[in-house]
Amino acid sequence: MTAIEAEPAVAASPRASGPAGLRRLLPWLLPVAAGVGGLLAIDVPLAAIATYSGYFVSCVVLPGVLLLRGAWRSTGNWAEDFGLGAAVGAAYQLLGWAIFTAVGLQSWLVAWPVLVLVVFAAVPQLRRCWRIAAPAPLPVAWSWGVASCATVLILVTTFNVLADHQPPPSGTSYYQDLLFHLSLVHEVMRSVPPQLPQAAGDPLQYHWFADADMASAVDITRLSPALVLFRLWLLPQAVVVLLVSAALARQVSKVWWTGVLAAVVVLPTGSASLLSPSLTFSIVTGTAAAIFVVDAVFRRSGGRGAWVLAAALAIVAGGSKPSMLPILAGGVGLAALFVLIRERKLPWRSVVACLVLAVAMLATLLFVAGPSGSGFQLFAIARFQPAYADITGDLSVPGTGGLVPSWMTSGDSTAISGVAVLLGLILLSSAGLLTGFGLLFVRSTRRDPVAWLLAGTLASAWIGLLVANHPAAGQQYFLRSVVPFAAAAAAWLVAVAFEGRSGRTILLVSTAALLLGVVFFLVTQPAKLRSEDSRAAQVDALARPLLLAAVLTVLLVCGWLLSRRRWAKQPGLGSAVPVLVAIAVSLVGMAKYSYSAFRADGTYRAVSGQVHPDEQGAAVWLGANSDPADVVVTGTWCQPPGARQSGCDARGYLVTGIAGRRTLMEGWAYTQQALELSGVGGKRYAYQDSPWPDRVQLTEQILTAPTAQLLTEVRHQYGVRWIYADGWDGPTSAKLDELAVLRYQEGEVKIYELGAG
Repeated sequence: MTAIEAEPAVAASPRASGPAGLRRLLPWLLPVAAGVGGLLAIDVPLAAIATYSGYFVSCVVLPGVLLLRGAWRSTGNWAEDFGLGAAVGAAYQLLGWAIFTAVGLQSWLVAWPVLVLVVFAAVPQLRRCWRIAAPAPLPVAWSWGVASCATVLILVTTFNVLADHQPPPSGTSYYQDLLFHLSLVHEVMRSVPPQLPQAAGDPLQYHWFADADMASAVDITRLSPALVLFRLWLLPQAVVVLLVSAALARQVSKVWWTGVLAAVVVLPTGSASLLSPSLTFSIVTGTAAAIFVVDAVFRRSGGRGAWVLAAALAIVAGGSKPSMLPILAGGVGLAALFVLIRERKLPWRSVVACLVLAVAMLATLLFVAGPSGSGFQLFAIARFQPAYADITGDLSVPGTGGLVPSWMTSGDSTAISGVAVLLGLILLSSAGLLTGFGLLFVRSTRRDPVAWLLAGTLASAWIGLLVANHPAAGQQYFLRSVVPFAAAAAAWLVAVAFEGRSGRTILLVSTAALLLGVVFFLVTQPAKLRSEDSRAAQVDALARPLLLAAVLTVLLVCGWLLSRRRWAKQPGLGSAVPVLVAIAVSLVGMAKYSYSAFRADGTYRAVSGQVHPDEQGAAVWLGANSDPADVVVTGTWCQPPGARQSGCDARGYLVTGIAGRRTLMEGWAYTQQALELSGVGGKRYAYQDSPWPDRVQLTEQILTAPTAQLLTEVRHQYGVRWIYADGWDGPTSAKLDELAVLRYQEGEVKIYELGAG
């Protein structure tokens, strides 16, 4: 049998041309065809697909690749250059967006990427960057593997996610986060620094860099913000997530096929998220930043440019999602501690890297968004589990309280054991994010500081999950953000275990792991709880998957030990088994979910997100007939539409989202102020009264008891020009017909203009 080498040659070779080049290009036609075909199937116009594709390649990726090679180097192959170039290009694009938007020249933003293309074509020393100076092409099998993962991810994302969420005004209900992000895309298209569109004039405190990336696309392509957010932005980012994850795995392990395995690990994790574009964008830029940090601190193959790229991408990652930078800092910090202990001298490169990440973290907290109501509490994530309240009797608002939760000091053994079970289920469901710690138990890898860096990222993520306390369970994003690092660690561990093994041995172990993964998936399905059962009975039911998993694990370990003679000549092979089993469990879960989703109509129709046709039609008209900087008075801060009253779900973003206009007051649930008030009066953040009671009162007066003086006041003080009077949200005064100019009317909605002749 042929043995698998740990470090197959990926040495410099002549540029691929003719049949060789076509063989490497052919696999990538699969995700392209899947993306175009999938988008056409969900009614995206071909012209829009072509326009956005041309924009992404020529205005983001190509300038990014040139900057990557000019500041650092090429990876030796176009696929990894494409992934890293997309991240670098996005960071460069954000800088251009900030400059052009600040001076009011958004319509000329296309000149920013063109500038790079012109400079790199005109300057003789930079022309070399258009080609790979020292080609080191990866095997065609790598391309087929990663491209196949990308194809599956595109199909699943298109038909199981995008198809379920219609862009405005085609839908009947909208997930509130999508309309919120749509409002931010509109906002960052018109001002730097951005305002809070739901409270015109106040600064925006939110991690909005992903929205600015979409705004750049809209400025250049002239496509609608709704089409970009709901349909076009995510699929290219999903592919880039796989490419940068694969590049990180190959970088740390020095084994080509670990990139494919890392892509397989990332595939079922939901890292490409329509509902949280900030997560996806932070994974793209944060993983790329990690690659440059590893190179700058430990590998030192690309010169000082790696530091510049690492710092720039770290800032972008932190401005996209606050969970990414603590993960990176924790990884670099643990690696620095390892080097300090081993070499007994201060690792200055690691210290500098930690300082860079700390400055980026501080800058984004100060100038982009604050802590969003976050605090610290041990195991606070358990309070967001569905069974928590029934088991513990704790009816307090999740995300509130001190460092020690009440259940820990209650003396209630059922509550304590129940929460322990809930935490165990979290560990079990995320077992794939634990296997990477195995790098520290293998002699060859625990000597490498990069292994400690990966372990540090995992430790930071788990600590963040189990210690942070966020009113909206935001601590979950620590685990979701660490996926590429867990994938790289897992793939590296498997590579070490399989080093020098025969193909037959690898096939046998992999097949056994796949079968075991199916078994683990079946026995660890969550139990169905019955409300009439006692608390103890519910805890027993919840614990059943944990017990079955523990029994199965013990049996496997015993079986492995009993057969150790067979594997005596294969030391270390067993470390691959838990990794591959965890991967198999995730893939089986994804397959089951995808099959069910394909068969069912998953169109989002939640009552809470309902928007009536006349409301949408009016919002579309308002967006088309008003200036982007206009301010609107509206009472649409509640969802679903209904009478405006204290304690409603204040996540209504109809006017700021669909119309794309600033408001005197709209949904305030995601503001720093509301998040910090979570728990007051026994209510969660979304149901708190407005932190701007004066604006709410002013809006109510304008809609129900308007006067000429009142309208003049809001016109001069807040720049209000329009009134969006929505009868679905309560009665409006007929006197508005006398005091303002009625410009639009449909169903229950009237739109008035102030100050019109």
